[in-house]
Amino acid sequence: MKLLRSAAFLVAFTALLVVGKTTSHLSPGPHVTDVNILLPPKMTRPVEYRLQGSDGCFKWSWDHHDILSVIPEYNASNSQCSTSARLRSIAPFTGRKETAIYAADVHTGIVIRCKVFIDNISRIQIFHNSIKLDLDGLATLRARAFDSEDNVFSSLAGLQFMWQLMPETDGLPHHLVHVPLRDSPLSDCGGLCGDLNIQIELEDSGVFSDLYVVKGVEIGHENVSVHFLEPQFKHLADKIVLTVAEAMSLEPPSPVLVLIGAAFRYTLKVIRGNILQVVALPSPHHRWSVLNSSVAEVDHMSGFAQALSLGVTSVIVEDTRVAGHMQVSSLNVVLPDTLCLYIMPLSDSGDPVDGLKATPSLARWFVVSGRQYLIQMKVFLGGPDAQEIYITESDDLKLHNEQSKYWTIFMLSEEIVDKHGWRNSRILRANSLGLGKITASLTYFSRQQERKKVLNVVQEIMVCDQVKFSLDGASGTHQTILLPWTPTIYQEVELKATGGCAKTSSDYKWFSSDTTTVSISPFGVLQAKKPGKATVRVVSVFDSSNHDEVVIEVSVPSSMIMLQNFPVETVVGSHLPAAVTMKAPDGAYYYRCDAFHLFLKWKVGSESFVIVNATEGALIAENLGNFHLYESVYGPPCSWTYIYASGPGQTTLQATLLKEYHLDQSFHGSLILKASSRIAAYPPLTVHQVVDGSQFGGYWLDLGHAEASNHLELLESLYLVPGTSLDIMLLGGPAPWDKDVDYLETVEISGDKHASRKDGIRVHRISGNYQIMYRVSCQTVGIFDLVFKRGNLVGDGHPLPAIADVALSLTCSFPSSIALIVDEPVNRHDAIRLASIADHSTGQIRTTPVTVANGQTIRVAAVGIGVSGEAFANSSSLSLKWELSSCEGLAYWADAYELQKSKSSWERFLVLQNESGQCIVRATVIGLDDAVGSNYLAQLRSLENVLTDAVKLQLVSSLRVNPEFNLLYFNP
Repeated sequence: MKLLRSAAFLVAFTALLVVGKTTSHLSPGPHVTDVNILLPPKMTRPVEYRLQGSDGCFKWSWDHHDILSVIPEYNASNSQCSTSARLRSIAPFTGRKETAIYAADVHTGIVIRCKVFIDNISRIQIFHNSIKLDLDGLATLRARAFDSEDNVFSSLAGLQFMWQLMPETDGLPHHLVHVPLRDSPLSDCGGLCGDLNIQIELEDSGVFSDLYVVKGVEIGHENVSVHFLEPQFKHLADKIVLTVAEAMSLEPPSPVLVLIGAAFRYTLKVIRGNILQVVALPSPHHRWSVLNSSVAEVDHMSGFAQALSLGVTSVIVEDTRVAGHMQVSSLNVVLPDTLCLYIMPLSDSGDPVDGLKATPSLARWFVVSGRQYLIQMKVFLGGPDAQEIYITESDDLKLHNEQSKYWTIFMLSEEIVDKHGWRNSRILRANSLGLGKITASLTYFSRQQERKKVLNVVQEIMVCDQVKFSLDGASGTHQTILLPWTPTIYQEVELKATGGCAKTSSDYKWFSSDTTTVSISPFGVLQAKKPGKATVRVVSVFDSSNHDEVVIEVSVPSSMIMLQNFPVETVVGSHLPAAVTMKAPDGAYYYRCDAFHLFLKWKVGSESFVIVNATEGALIAENLGNFHLYESVYGPPCSWTYIYASGPGQTTLQATLLKEYHLDQSFHGSLILKASSRIAAYPPLTVHQVVDGSQFGGYWLDLGHAEASNHLELLESLYLVPGTSLDIMLLGGPAPWDKDVDYLETVEISGDKHASRKDGIRVHRISGNYQIMYRVSCQTVGIFDLVFKRGNLVGDGHPLPAIADVALSLTCSFPSSIALIVDEPVNRHDAIRLASIADHSTGQIRTTPVTVANGQTIRVAAVGIGVSGEAFANSSSLSLKWELSSCEGLAYWADAYELQKSKSSWERFLVLQNESGQCIVRATVIGLDDAVGSNYLAQLRSLENVLTDAVKLQLVSSLRVNPEFNLLYFNP
């Protein structure tokens, strides 16, 4: 007895534990979809029901294994976790049975209990959503079963039924057709079909399931019946009548608010073949009526309605083919409160722009020149955006001031109105910048037969330019800016925009689609934060639809090169600018990269070149004019410098960027980029005379001393007599670069208005001692400019030409006078100057005699003098006549000596005898070489009294001191 009591207590305690740990599906945590299930007993075909659990992994158990089978189902992703189970009754009916299933969550230990009842089916019934079915529409019918207590069975999936369709009137065609489950929208279940697969298999086998789909094909009524095909339940059946009718809709949609006197026609639409169609009115199948004829009236055939007085009524349209099938619209006749204008941007095709809504009346609208806008006039009962009143063609709604020099307003086509439903609207096309106004008015009756009232609205419109980014080097429909990035170097770019009626930078708003990649300040300064892409948008504060976008792409640079728009050669004593740019991984140039300027290191390989510091570089840039940092087809400068050339020569210029990545966790290692260029400096290009003119009626050149001291006197101007020539030499200028770069060496000749011919001189190269020499020959009278050029053209490693030039002024003319040089070994410039300014008496004889010692041979030479006192370099084409006066017994010409020493008639040697006295020496131009021609003889004859010079020599005896040396000795 004690043992039985203990056992009873243990069972009760266990039940309490189970009940205490059992939860309902409404509690949080694991639960199942049902806690009570009603299933039929075992029949010809089994009936299954899926018990679905959630928020847990369940272990299933049940009480009576002889009447119920439970098969766990496992997730495809976790074969150890069951969230559902298939239930099946396995015993024939022997009376109502009750059992239980337990779903225990393996994680929390929570147990959920579900009751399962098994009983016989007492009746069946067809369930539906509506007894009215649209033409061409689908309806899903379901057979439900009940027990003797009218409890509905949880599932009939697997049981066989027979469905039948029969027209309500014999002899008429079917109004419904059956749609197989496989062809119905129910089959589009994405693999989560539940019992549908079982129901489809039944249909495929030639019978029906508890689920039946029909489609309306004709207007009318159809009988639908269902029979249970289980042998012992064949008496169970049900029947309903379904109505098939056209789905009707009215426009304008209900409720319709109109003004007194408004007249309009309703539009009746039906769905035929899944296509919305407008019914042509009048229609033989449709009749119209109104409930309150004192408020409005409607034509019973055409649906034309007219508002008579204030109030509310209903307009009804009925399909006469189906009894009771109608559509009702509420019609309210009201007084207007508000007239409002709306504006909405349109696309180029005239369609609405996605994401943009109409803007109501404001203090001022801002529109964009070149765009189209929809202007809508709307009337409301109450304030704006309250109940809109339907404005008909009979209402007096007008838009004034449609034409302006700033815009054009025009009507919409009927096609556009029908397509979008834009009634009482206009299209505004903005043409040019400016401010104007438009006015809308509505005239209406306040009461029937009373005088009219007017509502007005005035709207300002400002036409602005399209907002656009001002970008250099980023163009195209989709603008893209490439920016470099490395750890701790954040490139910034100040974006600028135009348009939008902006007066200051605060009239724009700036946005970045990804601020972690690219940030943007309120003033349009963007900063590259990390590699990636972002879109930056600038928007006018006056009009959010007026904006522009640019794509910013940030990347780590992959290479660095020297910019090719700077020279690589310069003259000694000047500065050579240089800059580098960087490329993105795809080889494209960056838009801006000057943030890297201070992080690059520059060096040269020669002491003749010096990298200037930043302070000095700024001063040089100011003096020379800063080179265009952001205007280069080769990419923007990332870093730049100036190199001072202190001496001639060549070297290599190198720039290096070295960045360590250890400070940034997303990058490892280091970035090393290098770029180099060959540079050179050359001495200035100069012209030098290389022939002494002392023997040719010209000045003396000390070639020996010049070559010894390596300092030749610069030659800037040159005077030659026609028919003479002079050898000159070029020094300095760029040296040939290499074989891939063409070397230029030319001379350009130009004559002024006094030159008789441009070809009046000849310049040709002659061989020299390792130098380039030219022989300049005068052919005609004139003043000529000679420009000598030498240098390197464009080629590999030499991006810009380096051409040095030097100018030489050449005067080809006849001397205005001549001057005698007496007792001088050469024609020095100081001697020529003194002789040319000496005073003369009658007969062109110098006033002051020249004293010379007798008993020697002296040199006497003549030099041509220009009109400004310049000495000619060569006058040898002119013939001189030498004369001695009062020189008998004092002096005579040393003919033998002259033949040996002199090469022209402009230099003679005079033998002085050991006598004292005065002797006059004269030189006179008497002719011109035959090679020059006779064109200038007349000019020479006019100069016969001028081109002569005479010197009075005073011969004196030399003093001699004997002895020449004395030695004095003093010894105190």
